[in-house]
Amino acid sequence: MTATASRRGSSEEPEYVGEEMTLFEHLEELRSRLFKCALAVAVGFVVGFVLRTRVLDLLRAPYCDLPPSVRDGLGTGECTLIVLRVLDSFLISIKAAAVVAVVIAGPVVFYQVWRFVTPGLRPVERRYAIPFVLLSQALFVGGAVFAYLIIPRGLAFLLSFAGEGITPVLSASEYIGFILKTLIGFGISFELPLIIAMLTLMGVVGSAGLRRYRRHAIFGTFVLAAVITPTQDPLTMTMMAAPLALFYELNIVFARIIERRRRASGTAVTVAE
Repeated sequence: MTATASRRGSSEEPEYVGEEMTLFEHLEELRSRLFKCALAVAVGFVVGFVLRTRVLDLLRAPYCDLPPSVRDGLGTGECTLIVLRVLDSFLISIKAAAVVAVVIAGPVVFYQVWRFVTPGLRPVERRYAIPFVLLSQALFVGGAVFAYLIIPRGLAFLLSFAGEGITPVLSASEYIGFILKTLIGFGISFELPLIIAMLTLMGVVGSAGLRRYRRHAIFGTFVLAAVITPTQDPLTMTMMAAPLALFYELNIVFARIIERRRRASGTAVTVAE
């Protein structure tokens, strides 16, 4: 899919070819960006390890909010997750620290990714750097928060599915891993609308193309949900696919608005598919 832009008038703007860099300059730039990303992750990990107890309490809350009849497999009346292996206590602390590292390092990583591709972009496209970073982080956190809010319902459905006579007793490592995979999966999936919006701003896709492939996109959201969700149960997949389908429709509206503004300002963008 390629896009060509032309401005109405007697003269055409010269095509922007970007900043030329040698192979070694690209490698040096990549090394610098990766180092900054790794440094941000390391700082976030240290902060997360200090706050691991609070993070674990936050991750354990959806399980503790379930009725005792669903989660109290030990008959103690308390919200308890068991440890089955010697290293599990240490590993779940590492996982809790990783949650904070992702949140803290996210803006830095997204910004470094954008800066790495900036030399190949037009000057007008570079203005989207700050909105891209802010929106990418907001969507990721929004997806994770959305998942956190619906996890109790998913847990209640999954743990009570076997019926009476079977009481689940979850290990801490398995439960924390399930929570993290769900949060990260939803966070990543919520980035897709931003990617489509950026491609729209760059003239790569248009509203006509988005409408034409609407059915394929909706089908793709359910396939993506089936791949990303850790349980692959219909309830969780539907909860993930429904917002993505809604975001796709909003992308179509956004593309129409952008096209109308371009026509009003005298800029025509032709998308060749």
